[in-house]
Amino acid sequence: ASAVAGASVERLTQDADLVPVDTVWKDASAQCSDQQLCIVGSEERWLLSANMTVDALQVRGIFKWDDKAPGITLTVGWLLVEEGGSFLIGSSREPIGKHTGVTATVYIRRHVINRHPVLGDRFFGGDRSSIKIFGLPKPREWTLLERSVPAGAVELFLKHDPESMGWKVGDEIGVATTSLGESTRHRIAAIREATEEGLSVAAAEAGAQESHLPASNAVDGNEGSLWSSYNGGHDQHWLKLEFAAPADVTRISLNFQEPRHAPEYRVEVQTSPDGPWEIAAYVTDGRGGWRDVSLQAPGVRAIRIYAPYSALWNRGFDGQRGAEPAWSGLWLNEVRVFGRVVGRTMPTVVVLDTPVKSDHLGGFKVIEGHTFEMAAEVVNLERTVIITGDRDDFYESLEGFSSMMMNAGVIDVRYARVEYCGRRNKMGKYCLHMHMMGNCPECVFQGNAVVDGQQVGITVHGTHNALVDSNILWDARAAGIYTEDGNEMNNVISNNVVICSRWQVCSVPWLGKPSVQGGGIYLIGMTNDLLYNRIAGYEHGLYTPGSAYQNGQGYAHGKVCPQYTPFGKFKGNVNHDNERYGLYLDNQYPRNLVRDDNGHVLSGCDKFTLDGRDNGLVPPNVIEDEFDWHNMFVGQYGGGDMVFLRYTSVNNAHSFYWKASKNFADGQSHHIIDSIMANDQKDPYGRLQVYGPSGPFTFKFTNNTFLGGPVGDAALCAGQHCGLGGAGGPCNVQYLLEGVDWSRLMGWQKRVKFGVNAATFGFVQPVFVAKDNVSLDGHRSMVSQHLDGFEAVGCSRQDWQWDGGIACSVPVRRLNFWSNVDQGNVTLQGPGYSVQPNGASPVLGLNAGLMQYEPMHGGYGLPVLAGANYTVAGDWRGDVVVEFSDARIADYFGEGAESLGLTVMNGTSCSMTSHDPREYLDPLGLNGQSAGVQLEEKLSCLIAGVPLEESPRTGGGGGGGGPIDPMVPSGRPNGTCEFSNLPSISFHWDPFCFFGGLGCLADGINPECGFCGV
Repeated sequence: ASAVAGASVERLTQDADLVPVDTVWKDASAQCSDQQLCIVGSEERWLLSANMTVDALQVRGIFKWDDKAPGITLTVGWLLVEEGGSFLIGSSREPIGKHTGVTATVYIRRHVINRHPVLGDRFFGGDRSSIKIFGLPKPREWTLLERSVPAGAVELFLKHDPESMGWKVGDEIGVATTSLGESTRHRIAAIREATEEGLSVAAAEAGAQESHLPASNAVDGNEGSLWSSYNGGHDQHWLKLEFAAPADVTRISLNFQEPRHAPEYRVEVQTSPDGPWEIAAYVTDGRGGWRDVSLQAPGVRAIRIYAPYSALWNRGFDGQRGAEPAWSGLWLNEVRVFGRVVGRTMPTVVVLDTPVKSDHLGGFKVIEGHTFEMAAEVVNLERTVIITGDRDDFYESLEGFSSMMMNAGVIDVRYARVEYCGRRNKMGKYCLHMHMMGNCPECVFQGNAVVDGQQVGITVHGTHNALVDSNILWDARAAGIYTEDGNEMNNVISNNVVICSRWQVCSVPWLGKPSVQGGGIYLIGMTNDLLYNRIAGYEHGLYTPGSAYQNGQGYAHGKVCPQYTPFGKFKGNVNHDNERYGLYLDNQYPRNLVRDDNGHVLSGCDKFTLDGRDNGLVPPNVIEDEFDWHNMFVGQYGGGDMVFLRYTSVNNAHSFYWKASKNFADGQSHHIIDSIMANDQKDPYGRLQVYGPSGPFTFKFTNNTFLGGPVGDAALCAGQHCGLGGAGGPCNVQYLLEGVDWSRLMGWQKRVKFGVNAATFGFVQPVFVAKDNVSLDGHRSMVSQHLDGFEAVGCSRQDWQWDGGIACSVPVRRLNFWSNVDQGNVTLQGPGYSVQPNGASPVLGLNAGLMQYEPMHGGYGLPVLAGANYTVAGDWRGDVVVEFSDARIADYFGEGAESLGLTVMNGTSCSMTSHDPREYLDPLGLNGQSAGVQLEEKLSCLIAGVPLEESPRTGGGGGGGGPIDPMVPSGRPNGTCEFSNLPSISFHWDPFCFFGGLGCLADGINPECGFCGV
């Protein structure tokens, strides 16, 4: 899977940037003194052909840069293009830099005498006017590493030829991390033929080796594996490497592990198949860790590292003497050999002025026959137009300059470098900013390099149909690209590369938001196209925090519902090496909105349509060709009516992370389909584990493949965090598996797990179902090992790979009871539950049908056999809605509506089917039932209990009737959060926090323990 960027979006500028050739120009540099507020009158035309310094500049006419004059700098305290004015640097036909030596610099300094009465100082912008800036485009602004490079290297092998990309000696470039470390900037010192490259080892052989630690481990690319010569003879502590072709060897790099290192060793070479060994280097001060040994050895066919036995006694740590004996042998983690193959033309490389600090991946990685392009981005930050601010106090004051175009007009900035910009915690003070432009298809930010921003790289605010394409953003703090208020629509955000040098640099508090609220791309306006963007090194990669801003922000506040706003086209984005989330969709449930031309919602935010149907988006949003690797998490807490199509995960700590979801409103789509979850055991980061959601629905997991390992809890874990804060419930979710390929997991790995990080019932209630003969090993249903009563109805217990689950040839489905109060002891009797109760945790009697109330969503649940009859007993209070399975799952098995008989001990009897009506029943649980609707008129089975007292409920977890009184805290006034491991998100004790509240139960123990800012 190679995440190939789409072509840059072509959006032509209008001919308005072409000024008539007979225009009479004034010499701009001769018009004003350096301490003057300089004004270009509405009928004036100024041409800048020499350096110019003024206190401030107001443009009401036309101010144009001479595109043939070299090296011009305009220095101002602020610059405002007023209504009707135009500011032009270059043009689409004559970009700055087309003529040799021509560059343009706009320097926005902080010292100003004449402050603007509204906007203050240190800004560059316009109001109902036109700003058009055109630097010289390169054929490519970024590429990928073609080959991996080790720490300390200065030669980069690039996927594209550097000279063909227009890159030059002296250009500043950046190299993205691929090790969750630091992304670094360098200058190109030279572009030339490579002096060396990593040599391919055809075979590895050792004088002695342990069977489980063979010689091949030293050349497998995995620093976590090793070769051991334990208990080898006096002359057996050697490692031989044979090359695929003769090579001129320039150096060898070895990584010994102390205390079993080689204090002394010879590096020997062989130039013919049976020729003698010749000493090329002798090391007498060996120690643990990486060590480079320089060689000058031509025509080498094989190389050998030989350690004399006498030198292996009394080894210790840090090169000191110790007690390690010689017979314990050597531990060698990895060997790399460099040089050039005889007769081969060496590729062109970029030579850096300083070495890279860490290893960087390049090229392709193969896992179980599948190929993935996991390579560092290399970006060129050089441009012919520079817009810059003061740098001497930039990191102390947290302020540079800001830019914007406001209210109407056009801003079109292409191939410029924007640096030392943004003003932390000042509203609207961003590096590049479209502000309240309305419908603006002529507004473009393309090919720019935004470098060192204190507050957001590019902001699209109240603007629609604009283009943000092929920009490089480096160390844009808070957010790289930001849609601000929630009404922004139909903008194209494509082919951008967003890199933070270290996530701690860019994760900062801003505008009242905590540092956790930010990311490489940070969307509050959701309906925008996100195409082929790449993000690396942030705390969160692509983040959509709709639930944190449920009413929007700023001018759109109260006019939008970002959590329920559909996405635009979402395809081909790559997130890697982000500290927490790569893709982070938070809690998005897109619905069918009706909006005006400015993105304000007229209707559709409600969960139900007027006739009570689920208002989830039809057709659903599709997240296509997402590629995430080296992130802690990928996914969301909650999300519905979203399809993940051809998703690829490689070596994330969690292959996918999802807590709550729902059935699709269209009745047919799949949650995750045609996707790959892979983990390379040679990579020290990552585990293969999908943490899936729970709730009253069917989770459709279709045509997905697992590759490699090792797995974490299991390859596929059902019901993550179920019954705890922010997750779904009750936990008897139905996982419908189709075409799941487990065959390429590394040996003897757990395939599924019932419950993960969940409340007790979360480990008991989930159900797996399948129709094919692969996904569940030929079984049709599987319940957890704790429901031992299902063994009595013909089901059989499985092995550890299936989490000890109990597999059935008959259909097992979910049965739910919905109530907004805790009904106390409720017992289900029937097939699967005729056993003695197991009172131990996590079962707590569920195996015998003793159901527990799940207060977050207000209900009970257990798996049942479709077609069977059950009896339920309880001391019923208020109305209790009964729901059986889903039409989606019955339709999939193609046997018509599935049925269930239910006898209620108070005399009610129900005959239910999977196709019963569900109008006004919240797809996430009864707590979201539409107010004022008589459910007995809409649903097939309702238990009428004793009427509830009309008194306010003072507890958050059930047991009393009526709504929560918001003025009475539901929890204990004082207490302490009890985390086993302190989280990175701040937390506090909140007596108003209750079981099921957003961010509550943060420690999994105390409902009053809440996360801050969520």
